[in-house]
Amino acid sequence: MRLRSVLVALAGAATALLLAGAPAAAGDSIDVQVVIPADGVLTIDSAQLRWGLSREASSGAYAFGCQFLSAGIAGDTGSSRAWTEADGFYRGSAGNVRIEKPGADGRDRVATWGTRCLDRDGAPVTASTSSPTTESEVVVDGGSGTVDQGAGSARIAWTGSFTVAFYGGLTYWSATDPVLTVRDGVGTLTATASGYGADRDDTSRWVKIPARTVTLARFAQVDLGEDGFVVTPDYLGVEVDAGTGTPQAARTSANAAYWGAFPQDFVDLQQQTGQSAYWYTSGGERDPFKAALPVTVSYDSSRPVTPPKDPDDSGSTPGGPAPSNPVTTPPPTAPQGVTPPRVGGTPVAPTVTGPDVASAAYPATQAVTVGAASALIPLVQDAAGWLTGQDPLLLGGLAAIAALGAFAAIGLWRGWLVVPWTGWRT
Repeated sequence: MRLRSVLVALAGAATALLLAGAPAAAGDSIDVQVVIPADGVLTIDSAQLRWGLSREASSGAYAFGCQFLSAGIAGDTGSSRAWTEADGFYRGSAGNVRIEKPGADGRDRVATWGTRCLDRDGAPVTASTSSPTTESEVVVDGGSGTVDQGAGSARIAWTGSFTVAFYGGLTYWSATDPVLTVRDGVGTLTATASGYGADRDDTSRWVKIPARTVTLARFAQVDLGEDGFVVTPDYLGVEVDAGTGTPQAARTSANAAYWGAFPQDFVDLQQQTGQSAYWYTSGGERDPFKAALPVTVSYDSSRPVTPPKDPDDSGSTPGGPAPSNPVTTPPPTAPQGVTPPRVGGTPVAPTVTGPDVASAAYPATQAVTVGAASALIPLVQDAAGWLTGQDPLLLGGLAAIAALGAFAAIGLWRGWLVVPWTGWRT
């Protein structure tokens, strides 16, 4: 009986605490601040774009040094020839654009004419499949636009240009004013492309290519993060029509890990520049180097998103449609490499026969699966935030009720208490 009296007293105390809190809430006109979220659209004016395009774009060439990236729009060489430092075409930075590459300490530095063909340890890169690349990246600052994370949409535009030169400058093209567009999580990166057309079968040909908009990259799924995102462009599994150029190689079990292509209109442009076969799987030993590298977009260049230093460490799954052509078993003989373009009257390199391309392949990036328990974290945080902002008297009443409930549960379990409709325990 004494125990029952204690329980009644506890219940009365809890009720009193709650009733005491009620007048304060009603009569004292406590101000309650409700934060109404904005429309969810983030306006930005200092976004950063970082991209190395492909490992091939920073590799050693079969002749004339290397393939390299340069800031700004390069001038007209007048013919298909290798650049020289005296030309003044190469620039490590121009306006909002700079070319960065890591040094031996891992820190990124603006590239120079003297370092454009060197790896991070200061050694010249080569066309060997075992050679490292220069790891060069285009960095464009000052992007402006909007990001609507809730709707999965964004549009960010940058002002500036960069140039991609192969074979020391025998063939090159430029991209100006890139624009990122995302709708319902699906994105594109476009730019105005220009350059010069060369033909290995006609060494006298050097034609200015009219400027036009091209798709540099497509993204099957873009997750717009809080500060930006890193996403791998659609390349793996993408089919392309090479026109009269070197055809896209058949997809086999040996090249399936890196088989693909850049967007069709981009490849169409490269058919004019002479670089087309370097932007899709063509059957050469350099094929593993042609896959698109991850693109990093930071909404604020002063707080950049950390880009992956390994193409397999992007944390995203390469998109693109599944290949319609089946995987086949390659013949025992190794595929023939691509004959690099012969322009300017000088053979760039002979046709090469590569080793088994499977030995040079790197695995496709796997998606990261997040445990379902992670979804509970925001709920716990929300509950904690709600409790923190409540009146202490109300919290005391709730605590008393919780304690009373626990005590009552123990009493029922031990037989000290019974519910009215069950009768007294005997």
